[in-house]
Amino acid sequence: MKFYQEVTGSEQSITNFQISVDNAYSGFILAGGTGDVDTGQGLGDGSTGLLNTGFYFSGSEGYVFDQSGRFVGGYSKNYPVNLSIHMKSDNTFSYFIDDILIANNYSGCSGFDYIEFEKYDASSLLIDHKFL
Repeated sequence: MKFYQEVTGSEQSITNFQISVDNAYSGFILAGGTGDVDTGQGLGDGSTGLLNTGFYFSGSEGYVFDQSGRFVGGYSKNYPVNLSIHMKSDNTFSYFIDDILIANNYSGCSGFDYIEFEKYDASSLLIDHKFL
């Protein structure tokens, strides 16, 4: 099931995510981008989803992968993934997993106005968004 959260003022910001998964074989997809979305309603209500993606992460069978397909971390039932995206004004971003820098000045679209979270089984997402 896909969920969307609108986020305003996304450039020069820090967005922290805490992803909890009830079953390690369950997975998730987390993305940020611009879109044509009816906020919080998901697909099936006239929304089409993200039009382009600034960042993308997926989780499967306890492993976390970034948008390039690289393995960048892991999770289990009692250990959530803490992901922090630091957007910069020069079309780059950095991201941290569990307070460890994984990629610095990653090129790409640094602007996003929606968060897309696709969950499987009993996954959950907490978002904390701060402007710089």
